[in-house]
Amino acid sequence: MDEEILLMLRLQQGDAEALTELHHRTGRQVYAVAYHLLRHREEAEEVVQDTFTRVARQARSYHPELGSPRAFIYTVARNAALSQLRARGARPVTVDPEQVPPDHLPAPAHDLETRVDVQAAVQRLTTRDQALILDAFFDGLSHPEIAAKRQLPLGTVKSRLRRALLAMRERLEET
Repeated sequence: MDEEILLMLRLQQGDAEALTELHHRTGRQVYAVAYHLLRHREEAEEVVQDTFTRVARQARSYHPELGSPRAFIYTVARNAALSQLRARGARPVTVDPEQVPPDHLPAPAHDLETRVDVQAAVQRLTTRDQALILDAFFDGLSHPEIAAKRQLPLGTVKSRLRRALLAMRERLEET
């Protein structure tokens, strides 16, 4: 059995040394994932700490048959970084409107139309496919997380998401 799987199994039993070893093995890559999304050193470092805190708390939800420990850890890191991005977006940003060229300002009417079109395309999907799309794109869950949540094989999740996205694309191109 893979050493990292054994470390995850030890972590599930509460072994803190296993978490330290997983951090040692994957910490740099977790930082790279976070930095790639955030482009901010301090926030990426916070995400690394948050990731391993979450990994320790969520260790029992890891199942070797759904993917490698690294995939599990990187998924947790990605979700933590996305949470950080959402939190960052909630903070007020001071921008001088005079400094922004008019062609860079969003068109509110167009944004609303796009949102309405996307919502309509999602609503035209089956209930099952709607749930997968919402899990993936609105809740930010990874494919393995969706598979675990919905108790579906990973390949099924991937193929259903792909078909749902293609159906949405066709409907959006019609509008």
